[in-house]
Amino acid sequence: METTKTYPQVYQFGPVFKTFLVMAAFALIAIGVTGAIQSYARMDGVAAQFAGILLSMIPIAAALFGAPMLWRCKLTLHEDRLVYNGLIVDAVIRKSDVLEALTPAPQYGMFQIFLTLAGHPFKRLHLAVLGHMDDALERWVNALPHGQTSRV
Repeated sequence: METTKTYPQVYQFGPVFKTFLVMAAFALIAIGVTGAIQSYARMDGVAAQFAGILLSMIPIAAALFGAPMLWRCKLTLHEDRLVYNGLIVDAVIRKSDVLEALTPAPQYGMFQIFLTLAGHPFKRLHLAVLGHMDDALERWVNALPHGQTSRV
C-alpha cells in the first residue's frame, strides 16, 4: 500500500525542547545578572569589578545568541529539494545538485546525512537532525545517488 506524499514536511525541535530552551535561557540570564551584581557589590577595586562583570556577561551572551540559533534550526523537505536552516548554515539543496549521499546508522536519538554537492559554495554538507528518520525523508534520501565512501 502506497502512502500519500504530502510536501513540505518540516522537521524541527518540538514544544518540549523549545520550552526547555526558553527556561534555560532565562536561567542563564539570571545567573549572569546575579554574577554581575555580586561582582560589583563584593569585589574590591575597579579592575576586579570590571573583570567580574565581564565574565558575568558570558552566560547572558550564550542565552541571547545561542537560544535563537537553536530555535531556528529546521529541515524542510520538498519533493525536489531540502531547505536546511542550521546553526550557522542556511542551504537549499536540490536533488539534482547531490552527487553522493551517505546515511550512517542512526545513533543517540538522531540521524545524519552526509551530502556531496555540486554547484554550491561548500562541497560537503553534514545534516544532523534529532529524532528518527520517517518514511517521507527516507524515501527522499534513498532516491539520491549513494556512493561507496568509507569516511563516516
